[in-house]
Amino acid sequence: MADETPFADEGAAPAKASRSWPLTILRWIGLTLLGLVLLFALFLVGLNSDAGRRFVVTQIEKYEFENGMKIGIGRLDGSLYGQMIIRNFTLSDPKGVFLASPEVRVDWRPIRYFANHVDVRSATAATMTMRKLPEFKVVPDTGEPLLPDLDIDVGLVRVDRLVFESSVAGERQVAKLNGKIAIADRRAQVTANAETIAGGGGQGDALKLVLDAVPEANRLAVKLDVTAPEGGVLAAMGGFKETLTAKLDGRGDWKTWNGNLTANFGAAPLARVALTGREGTFAAKGTAQAPRLLAGPMTEILGTETAIDLTARLQERKAAIDGRLSSDAARLGISGGIDLGNSRYEGLKLAANILRPSAIAPAVRANGLRATATLDGAFALPTVDYRADANSLAFNDIVVEGLSLAGKARVDADQIVIPVAGRAARIRGLDTVAGGMLVQVRLDGDLAYSNGRILSDNLRLRSPRIDAKAIIIADLNKGFYTGAIDGRINDYRIESVGIFDIDTDADLKTAPRGGFEIVGRVRARSTKLFNSGVRDFLGGNATASSDVRYGTDGMIRFANLRMSAPRLRVTGGQGSYAPDGQIKLTARANSTDYGPVGVQLAGTISDPRAVATAARPGLGIGLANLVAKINGAKNGYRLAATGDTDYGPLSADVVLLTASGPLTIDVERGDLSGIGFNGRLVKSDAGPFVGQLNASGQGLGGLVRLSAAGQYQAAAINVRANDVVLPGAAKLAVGSAIVDADVTLYDTPHIVADIQIADTQIRDYDIAVGRVKIDYRGGTGKAQALVEGTSGVPFRIAANADLQPKLWRAAVQGRATGINFRTTTPARIILGADGYELLPTNINLGRGSSARIAGRFGDGIMIQSRLERVNMAILNAVYPDMGLGGRATGSLDFEQANSDSFPRADARLTITGFTRTTAASVSQPVDVNFAGKLLADGGELRAVMRKRGSVIGRLQASLRPLGAGAGTWTERLMAAPLGGGIRYNGPADTLYSFFGPATQHVSGPIAVAADFSCSVSDPCLQGVVRGIDMVYENQTYGTRLTNMVVNGRFTGNRLEIEQLTATAGDGTVQAKGYVSLASADGYPMNISATLDNARLAKSENIAARATGNLTLEKVAGQTALLSGSLRLPETRYRIIREGAAQVPVLTGVRRKPPAGRQRISGDGLAAVGGSLFDLIRLDIALKAPDEIYVSGMGLESEWKADVVLRGTTQDPRVTGEIELVRGTLGFAGRSFELQEGRVTFPTGEAFDPAIRLLASDTIETVTVSISVTGRASNPQISFSSVPGLPQDEIVSRILFGDSITTLSPLQAVQLASSLNTLSGTGGGLSPLGSLQSATGIDRLRVLGPDDTVGRGAALAAGQYITKDIYLEVITDARGYTATQLEISLTPALSLLSQAGGSGGSNLSIRYRKDY
Repeated sequence: MADETPFADEGAAPAKASRSWPLTILRWIGLTLLGLVLLFALFLVGLNSDAGRRFVVTQIEKYEFENGMKIGIGRLDGSLYGQMIIRNFTLSDPKGVFLASPEVRVDWRPIRYFANHVDVRSATAATMTMRKLPEFKVVPDTGEPLLPDLDIDVGLVRVDRLVFESSVAGERQVAKLNGKIAIADRRAQVTANAETIAGGGGQGDALKLVLDAVPEANRLAVKLDVTAPEGGVLAAMGGFKETLTAKLDGRGDWKTWNGNLTANFGAAPLARVALTGREGTFAAKGTAQAPRLLAGPMTEILGTETAIDLTARLQERKAAIDGRLSSDAARLGISGGIDLGNSRYEGLKLAANILRPSAIAPAVRANGLRATATLDGAFALPTVDYRADANSLAFNDIVVEGLSLAGKARVDADQIVIPVAGRAARIRGLDTVAGGMLVQVRLDGDLAYSNGRILSDNLRLRSPRIDAKAIIIADLNKGFYTGAIDGRINDYRIESVGIFDIDTDADLKTAPRGGFEIVGRVRARSTKLFNSGVRDFLGGNATASSDVRYGTDGMIRFANLRMSAPRLRVTGGQGSYAPDGQIKLTARANSTDYGPVGVQLAGTISDPRAVATAARPGLGIGLANLVAKINGAKNGYRLAATGDTDYGPLSADVVLLTASGPLTIDVERGDLSGIGFNGRLVKSDAGPFVGQLNASGQGLGGLVRLSAAGQYQAAAINVRANDVVLPGAAKLAVGSAIVDADVTLYDTPHIVADIQIADTQIRDYDIAVGRVKIDYRGGTGKAQALVEGTSGVPFRIAANADLQPKLWRAAVQGRATGINFRTTTPARIILGADGYELLPTNINLGRGSSARIAGRFGDGIMIQSRLERVNMAILNAVYPDMGLGGRATGSLDFEQANSDSFPRADARLTITGFTRTTAASVSQPVDVNFAGKLLADGGELRAVMRKRGSVIGRLQASLRPLGAGAGTWTERLMAAPLGGGIRYNGPADTLYSFFGPATQHVSGPIAVAADFSCSVSDPCLQGVVRGIDMVYENQTYGTRLTNMVVNGRFTGNRLEIEQLTATAGDGTVQAKGYVSLASADGYPMNISATLDNARLAKSENIAARATGNLTLEKVAGQTALLSGSLRLPETRYRIIREGAAQVPVLTGVRRKPPAGRQRISGDGLAAVGGSLFDLIRLDIALKAPDEIYVSGMGLESEWKADVVLRGTTQDPRVTGEIELVRGTLGFAGRSFELQEGRVTFPTGEAFDPAIRLLASDTIETVTVSISVTGRASNPQISFSSVPGLPQDEIVSRILFGDSITTLSPLQAVQLASSLNTLSGTGGGLSPLGSLQSATGIDRLRVLGPDDTVGRGAALAAGQYITKDIYLEVITDARGYTATQLEISLTPALSLLSQAGGSGGSNLSIRYRKDY
């Protein structure tokens, strides 16, 4: 037994465990629940921490409501579960913040929401601003209940200052509001008070509301008082222009309550409604005039006055409604239920009787029109059982009799779909496709209603005479109704035009701007044309097709118009046809008689008005912008045409007589830039025109006689011109011209002409003299030509030609850009059926250079050339801006079958000593080896640049033009994929001279390594630019940057300048930015520079240093802009113009003009071209607290400035002013102390500011003051003194230091001259200016007495013998005479010699430098 004990114990243990297992499970469940509760509690506690509140703010700001509204919170303080403060609270719509408050205080209990209770103890704000009216996204109805099952308690809502900005209320207004809300089941208590504050711009808006409905306490009180004055907040937000007042008041309790609603709009009543309440049943009875306040289609149905009789029983968020609305337009009965808690209809029935159908839309007419509908289901998607009947219904010319429609409509989110099963006794007023009337009609299909529009594209129309698809559009908003039959119409008659067979293929589509329209394609073929003018213009019957749109505005619009007729082919067009018969047409066509034309047709079909236009027909005179107005006239047409030509505006009035007799062109009036034309041309029986055209005006006179030489046209031309100047792109100005010619257009033309011109300019050519003589008859003849003139460079060309039927031979010689050229043997030209062929011709270019040229010319062109040491400067005659130099050897071949085909080119050149010349420098010569070819399927280019035999650059490029269907050949070329690269390591001036401004220069070594891709028009590059020890010089201002370092990188289509540093005098310049290489965008760029005491200018007349920032920016389509701010620590400026002395003018001298005409030798250099930076917009602030030193014109002064420079580099505009710091004014040998100085820019003119200078000096006992005022171009000088003296006395003391009573005769003459100058036309700073001009000397001045040399007040007269040698004689009234000679060795170093005076002589050296 003892052995069994252990087994017994073992068996007992499991039994005990089995009994405790459920408790263990419960204990763990309890622990788990407790843990979850603790975890949730910890979460709630953590959420109320600083980090938790930040988390809440982040989540709220991230959330966006479906309508686009967002809540913004700067910070949350306090408790999330009680009293909290919301900092920087905002509400935003998709376009921005519309409501904002710096602080909102809320005391609430959010946990109670879990018990369906919104508990807010208070919500207050000291200030809240409504910045604008919110604009939310349109949100479809989600079916949310109108009265959710929630208890809502808000103990206090208060805003002390509710600010409405001017964008809300028209002007800024401030209001205050407070209230409270308590809503629960069987309880509704609301109190609200709001009014604008008089001191805050308010107009007197006020709103007071009291609602206290507690059925259990038998309590009901309702009061509403609204005042919305004109110009107030409510009026602005509501959009009404008169004062609105409304008052609701009543007495009683829940069981019995009686009240009245009284509303006025302006001075007239808006509503008078009696209200009653009987234990939850409410009734309203009275009248309203809603159209006085509202707008839209419903206002017509409501009529001028609407009678209201409605009853509603409210119980448990449901309403049982019964009643009616009546007006003079319609009567509407309503009965049924609405569930406001679940947003559903419960058998709501509507019965309408339309008394005035035009209230639905103006064009609708009806008799006995009535309809019923029953609504069930959710508000958003109800079902509607309907029935509509009418004794007759008419719109436009269509009348439907005995109409009955029924069905069950389906309401979707965006439209109402109405299945139709209808019957009509008859339909009258249809077109011929239906025979004019249908009887026993059945309609089956669907109608769709949306936003006041009814439409259908699947109505099946059946009757004994038709079975077709009908398309219907009815716009109730516009009163527009239309339809179309998808089928075929034969023998359709258009009055006054003709009879047509028409085939239509129509459908219903959504219109681009909303709504729907009938869209289809119409094909028409005329079988008979009534109008003879139309028939003659077309040449017979026509076939046409077009896309057609028939919209709700009644307009038929057509596009993609095509027409084919014997004499006219329309390739594109569009237009419209209105219900009143007005037609508009714009079309492009090719006419057998008139070629390519554009046509605009307006008016009615029986009285058309046509306008033909052509953008650039040319006609040999660059005719453009042609507008030709064509109207019917007796027996023909009248044409009034205007246009622009290369020779100025053109206008003409011409009558074309076509109906009877021969075609006659009667030019009643023509005008080309003031040259008048008139004449009459009649088409002869043989074909050519016969008649005369006359021309006169603007110095030109002449006539053209047309005649017939059998079937060939002949013309005799005689024109004389003197001093003719015509506006226009050709820039034609004729000094003199004689034209005599006889022309007969045989198969081989007969031409005898002598054309002489002189002093003539046309485009870029200035022809000093030119003459062409031709005598070509029967295929043989002679021609001579001589032309002398300039085209950027001078040229002289002479040619003699022998013209034979199969071979023309021409000898040419001349000179251009200083280069002689001549054909070594006459050029030979073979005439062919398709053009001309130039046989190989040698051209001697002098100095061992020559060219050999051959080619073909006709519809296409082919040129082959071989060059031997050809001077590149000859290209400057064609491209004068290039300034090219060097000699080229190699070949150039070019071929193009016609102007539209892709060209073929091959070039292999070696250019030695290649340079480019600008005004600032000539680039260092380099040798270039070039090889390239271009074919339709690809091209490649290779170039090597050498300097003194060493390779300094390589270029390699390849491209693959796009296929033939990718546009014109130029578009294909510019869009061609590009590949290749460039390597350059050589002088910077060679590269810079191609694009840099002409007055600037860059030198030093530079390296470029870049690979390019993308396309020719928009290349992409990858690579680097490096430059060290470079020097930049500006010739105009003496700017010099040294030790320049450039580091750049090509990225895509731009050059990124990563580093640009340079030394500028004692300062530095640093820059970075980018320059785009996209030519189509105008090379956009953005470069920023930082200047630190940088010397920007240093020359004899100006020196300046600057510190600050500058930005050069250029965007596509705009001129570059240079902007920034600079401080000028020191600036020196020397005024070149000494005083107001005029340049001496010699009168009474006659010069004999050169005899004969101007001679052109062909010598001369090419003009220097411009650059991308010739015109730059400016926006620079310049400040200099002092140290602006100005000298010259007697001034030695220091200034300070604060100005802003705007405008452009060609027309700078300045604002601000420059003020004097200190200085002296030298005048007549005396030094006056400057007391005041100011320079302003009243007109913004930078070079002609307004100045005011005041200087004074004491001469003996008199203090003399000089005042200089006015514009810099015409300063006015005046004198004053203390004590006060006359002007002549003051001038005497200034000039001679003595009273006028003691002057010698010479001094008196000088004084008189000075006074005459000062009292003349402008004064100035030099009173001896007129005397100087009269004598013709270069310098005249008065010197004060000098006792050390025994000289009294003296007169000094000087003359420049040469540019660098100046001689001056000094004499006084006492017999003192001295001579001074100055020889300028350099601009700063001079040698001076003086003799006479005290009897001695001396020699000295003077060194002068401005600091």
